[in-house]
Amino acid sequence: MLDGIPRLAPGEVAAGQAETAERFGAQWRHFDELHPEFEEEFLGWVTPLARADFAGKLVLDAGCGFGRHTAIAATFGCRHIVGIDLSDAVDASGHTVGSLENADIVQGDLLHPPFRVLDGHGPFELVYTIGVLHHLPVPADGFASLARLVAPGGQLAVWVYGWEGNAVVRMLVEPLRRSMRRLRPAQVRLVALPFTLLLYALVHTVYRRASAERLPLGAYLRTLRAFTFRHVYSIVADQLVAPTTHYIRRAEVEDWFRSAGFENVVISRRNGNSWRGLGRKPLSAS
Repeated sequence: MLDGIPRLAPGEVAAGQAETAERFGAQWRHFDELHPEFEEEFLGWVTPLARADFAGKLVLDAGCGFGRHTAIAATFGCRHIVGIDLSDAVDASGHTVGSLENADIVQGDLLHPPFRVLDGHGPFELVYTIGVLHHLPVPADGFASLARLVAPGGQLAVWVYGWEGNAVVRMLVEPLRRSMRRLRPAQVRLVALPFTLLLYALVHTVYRRASAERLPLGAYLRTLRAFTFRHVYSIVADQLVAPTTHYIRRAEVEDWFRSAGFENVVISRRNGNSWRGLGRKPLSAS
């Protein structure tokens, strides 16, 4: 326990995880502001879940970063929510959730979570993970680990970068991202700044028109019009700071849920370039 946060991360983690945690930890400690658009953005990521689906449940925010989604979900009436992250961004998470009585933060590894699992089932009635699995060494392993934490009858929601709809990112952004692995996060933010200025200008000019939906990444970039410059800056820096990024096909996401035995699986596209998945663990699993 340090600063009120249980430190339950294992001494050793999978190859690449430590680097990812270190770089994103620095990122989230720098961009730790709460923006008014975060709540609707969060609900867009977990659709078809709605506010009412969190009420009265024991919830896990898997890969909570600086805790923005943990704090938001706590206001939806969770019986209790736990945010877990491997990085030292948990220090910022502790401040983000503040004095919320129904929220706690834990430092731990999603691949070896510090929660009790009996007969392949955990205690959580709802588990969600936003933008985390695609940064793990093997995304499917992360999904399988989280699936074991869901209680019978509980739900698991994921959001990942899509292979489909991201050809431009894979061709242009990925080579740039890989070239920055040797740069410190602060240096990456300096490089990200001019790209943010260009992107912000495009979002509010070229991509302002409805016809921009037909342009590359049109559906996604048009959503950025509602974001502050600082928020857009954090998104660009996120893309460039990650040491590992996978782009996931729809069929892969569906296979994760089916292989884990989930029912009522819903896979939907978000903004043309990412996938949302939601499934329920059968009650008979008990």
